[in-house]
Amino acid sequence: MSLNPRRVGPRGFTLVELLVVIAIIGTLVGLLLPAVQAARESARRSQCTNNLKQMSLAFQNYHDTNNMFPQTKTWGPTYDHNQFSDKVLILPFIEQMGIQKNLNPKDGGSFAPGWSGWNSAALSGRIPAFNCPSNNNSLNGGQANHTYSTNVGTSHNPPHGTTGARKVGGGTHNGMQSTIQAAGGASDPPIRMADVSDGTSKTALMSEFVIEAWNGNITNDKKLWKSQVYSWTDGGSTAETRQNCLNQSGLNDGGGGRVLRGTSWSWNQFMGGSSYAHIMMPNEKSCHTFGSDWDNDSAMAAMSMHPGGVNVGLVDGSVQYFTDTVSPEVWWAYGTRKGGEAAAGID
Repeated sequence: MSLNPRRVGPRGFTLVELLVVIAIIGTLVGLLLPAVQAARESARRSQCTNNLKQMSLAFQNYHDTNNMFPQTKTWGPTYDHNQFSDKVLILPFIEQMGIQKNLNPKDGGSFAPGWSGWNSAALSGRIPAFNCPSNNNSLNGGQANHTYSTNVGTSHNPPHGTTGARKVGGGTHNGMQSTIQAAGGASDPPIRMADVSDGTSKTALMSEFVIEAWNGNITNDKKLWKSQVYSWTDGGSTAETRQNCLNQSGLNDGGGGRVLRGTSWSWNQFMGGSSYAHIMMPNEKSCHTFGSDWDNDSAMAAMSMHPGGVNVGLVDGSVQYFTDTVSPEVWWAYGTRKGGEAAAGID
């Protein structure tokens, strides 16, 4: 009699073995996820760098055509049809000629939702080159949002740490944004390449910021600083103005009705994000103004959603990454075009 061996089928996994496999897969995913997130942020930061470079070169091309850098016309007691930001003037140099061709002064001025009735439809669209992909905040559904500002300079001329230094303001801003005053005050002179005596590779032209958000009247929470704007500041030097802003406990808009920074790239008003200042260090608290908002005396900080710093487009067209721990003297030096400071290095 022959013996037929009993057939044995493939053995399945035990519950313990399945749990071990799941635990191993979970561990691998946990190890890989930060790397994937870091790679995505690196790509976003690279695109942000390219945006700033594109705009910096557009400023240069505008200068080559007009023998001056683009100016911005600030706001006043009346809303002027021609109160445009400098971004409107560089549209032909970033391949957006079609938008500029559609501008009609009779249609109104810049797109300023919630601020005035002059809302030009031609200026109400979102332009990718004006937005850092790392910035997820939005206002008004992101309609005409932007995340880049032009450098208006410091609050005082150097020496920045010395009380009694000469304060700047309407007609004397020392950065790269020239402001035409619409309220009857003094206007800044046009800025030409020859005026950048500190060196085009040592002078900031533009940087980025985080679109403002309303989180209630929660103040002095560093986790919210990037998306908040605090009230006015002042001082006897750039350093003192910075410290007084850090001490400021009141929000610029305590009711949340005018959350504006980043709302419209065509708007000339620095409250909407047209300018930033080299008073506060990167990613520090932003304050509304150190003097007059009609004069474009911005005390807004450069900010980003990148880890530990901000991108800055320089006048020569290059882009540098400044860390949050940059020396104040170095940061202030990069903020002025002819302050005579030695911008020795970047932390």
